[in-house]
Amino acid sequence: MKFYRTFMPFKAISFDLDDTLYDNRQVILDAEQQFVVKLSELLGKDVNIDEWKQWKFRIFEQDPILCEDVTLWRYETLTAFLREQGKSAVEIEQIWQVAIAHFFDWRHKMAISAKTYSVLQQLKCRYPLIAITNGNVTPERIGLDFDLTMKGGVHGRAKPHQALFHQTAQKLQIQPCEILHVGDNLVTDVQGAIQAGCQSVWINLSGVGIRQFNDATLLPTLEITELTELLSLFK
Repeated sequence: MKFYRTFMPFKAISFDLDDTLYDNRQVILDAEQQFVVKLSELLGKDVNIDEWKQWKFRIFEQDPILCEDVTLWRYETLTAFLREQGKSAVEIEQIWQVAIAHFFDWRHKMAISAKTYSVLQQLKCRYPLIAITNGNVTPERIGLDFDLTMKGGVHGRAKPHQALFHQTAQKLQIQPCEILHVGDNLVTDVQGAIQAGCQSVWINLSGVGIRQFNDATLLPTLEITELTELLSLFK
């Protein structure tokens, strides 16, 4: 554990989800591929994954703020894609319901260690736990018990914007500095939390020092290399 800033008492702990509490990389790749597979099945013709990504990028260029809600981004992409295929609004909605259900089944196939569940359970006995995520995972579907879940694009601008952090503080009726935010990303989590006035824990799973990262524009409050180190904060 390394400290970079003055560590102050806190009243709540917030967590990023993807790549902080589990490895999300293969999960999202598989879910994206399965979405395209299901779409191909529903349309009766092959949909190329690269073609789908091009459509997503096109929608992002048109409205990047809308795309902070990643599920809405997927919906708008699918709608635009299917309209070009000549599908009606009713057909689009039917295809969407089936395809997104299939996507979410695969989106929640991550492996979470028993150690992670144990750490969260111990922390929850002492502090409110909040999920602050830019993704679209539903914590309850993977056995994660948070007191509050805040999603980028759904409840406010996505991290590193300050909105989700400030809303969390308001909902808990505490000051931003009384939130200890834990995340793996030096921009969305560390920069976002620090600029919002929160304290930041960077979980460094890379094995590389922080000064080797070009996006380390703001230092976290402290750095850990595994989740269990959080337990030592109140021993």
